[in-house]
Amino acid sequence: MATLAKAPYPGKRVHEFHAEAYVFSADLEQPLQEKVRPQAKVKLAEGVHYEYRQADPFRLEGILSYRSGYTQVAGHRSSKPGHGFATLSTSVLEGFNVLDVLTADRIVAQISTEHPLDGAVPEVSFLGTRFDNLRISGHKVEIDADLDIIGPKPDEDESYFDQDGVLNRMSTQYKNLSTAKGLPEWAIERFPRDHEGWRRHDNNHDELHCSLVNNLATRGSFGHVINIPHFGKIFLAELKVRRDKARGPKDYDAYTFHLTMIRMELGCPAVGSGSAGSATNNGTGSGSGTGNR
Repeated sequence: MATLAKAPYPGKRVHEFHAEAYVFSADLEQPLQEKVRPQAKVKLAEGVHYEYRQADPFRLEGILSYRSGYTQVAGHRSSKPGHGFATLSTSVLEGFNVLDVLTADRIVAQISTEHPLDGAVPEVSFLGTRFDNLRISGHKVEIDADLDIIGPKPDEDESYFDQDGVLNRMSTQYKNLSTAKGLPEWAIERFPRDHEGWRRHDNNHDELHCSLVNNLATRGSFGHVINIPHFGKIFLAELKVRRDKARGPKDYDAYTFHLTMIRMELGCPAVGSGSAGSATNNGTGSGSGTGNR
């Protein structure tokens, strides 16, 4: 449920905050069947402007574990003159371990946005987002991160979906991923060449798909993906940007940023899926909008 924040200023805009986060979830099929619901999940509720939850130590037999973590979400009208509505989503996981193959000291997913007083398009930052000491079988993974793939807020409320710089960066990232040498068969099918797999559109919304990781220096990697024989597939720092069209002539388009730091497709000896470090952040306004932008 969104939180409504009414701001007393010319235009009488009503801004809807939305923020949620969780540290880990999984759906295992083998060697045991176990569904792990999202852990330490928080979400802004009606009339609430801050939520925090501590993640207790977790262990699923000898398959998955983490030592600690926390989540927090917040939404408020900025106290700085001329600034708008600030929203924060954070997920932190420490001591992460999957079958003693995939390990990390600390995983942080963090999204902060600020929606302008008069406009649809928010400024977004992923400052703080990172992997600390991510390792595969004890070998450290060197990460070429790109926290600025979205870039600065466009001028004059122009949409990120219409920004050449944003689209070019995402297109280039996908091209480098899909044309990497030695791709396994499954990756060729999932990331076809000469295809805009990073962009989707229907009548009601648009989506951009990318990663906050450009490349990895580890065996079996291509782009933000690590393919580990006898273990599975790992996808790092996946980001989805969604734009939902305004509901009426006085409403604004709604933008959603969803970040998953680790997504796993396990194949052997464990079979199943899981995700670690999830944060979602968005917001929209009404009352003085000018429709789609």
